[in-house]
Amino acid sequence: MSLFRNILVGVDLTQYDATTLQPSHVARSVVQQALWLAEQTKARLTFFSVLDLSIESLPHLDETDFRYLTTTAERTAATILHGLVQQARAKGIEATDKLALGSVWLEMVRQSLRDQHDLVLIGTRDRSGMERMLFGSTAIKLVRRCACPVWVAKPGDDPNPLKILVASDLDPVAEEALRLVVELARVVPAQIRLLHVVDFPLDRHWCTGLPSAKETAYRHQVRERALQGLEKQIERVGGAELSPPVKIHLVDEIGILPDEGILNFLKNNAIDLVAMGTVAHGGLAGVMIGNTAERLLPELTCSLLAVKPKSFVSPVRL
Repeated sequence: MSLFRNILVGVDLTQYDATTLQPSHVARSVVQQALWLAEQTKARLTFFSVLDLSIESLPHLDETDFRYLTTTAERTAATILHGLVQQARAKGIEATDKLALGSVWLEMVRQSLRDQHDLVLIGTRDRSGMERMLFGSTAIKLVRRCACPVWVAKPGDDPNPLKILVASDLDPVAEEALRLVVELARVVPAQIRLLHVVDFPLDRHWCTGLPSAKETAYRHQVRERALQGLEKQIERVGGAELSPPVKIHLVDEIGILPDEGILNFLKNNAIDLVAMGTVAHGGLAGVMIGNTAERLLPELTCSLLAVKPKSFVSPVRL
């Protein structure tokens, strides 16, 4: 997997003052991170906004007023997007802008497929509680359905070095996330930590009958195999020669789940970006269960980079 060359930047127009056109802190942070990343990787930026407007969504508004509203919104959006393009070009970054009508997450996925973007960069405004579970935020829907990596940026200063946590369950998609982060570390100062929450299947049996010495030996063996798996992942993605080197962390507490292990690590360590592989779930399972990246997103205080497996095909059609 090569580093980013064609980045799609989601511009949330609701985060801009309709009168002054000034961005909120969240919107400004997303743009700053996009410009920083493009400068480091020499990537091309596409600033992309979606107007979710339809006559059906505005009952009791006559057609003439609806056309006026739409025209005004499109003109204002174009002004904001043009300003962002000029801001990027002033830094020597190749940039363009696009505006679409429709559902935000759906049009962003379509745009990422249409122009073959290799990264989608967005901010997030999470819902909470039952509303989030039933509908999900735009960020969660993109993480689930977008074929290319999705970087969900949380507000903050550009760190130097970038402190990255890669959460690995030792499967191929986790290795792709590590590979992408290693490539990033070649162009920006970065410290990479590779975290694995060890799964002990024996612990799921309430009564094994094994002597304590046997259980201790079993746990040691599982832990060592996990450590060897992480070391092989680092070697395969070319991370062994990085300076500083990738640091491995194993969480092997009895009964701890991956989500809990990752969140506990984040509470005790300064991390700017969490990278992990993610696999889409369809149907009711996807709504009610999701995956680790989706479950963690509302809890994170740092940014998230979600990476799909190479074989993933987005269910969205152009």
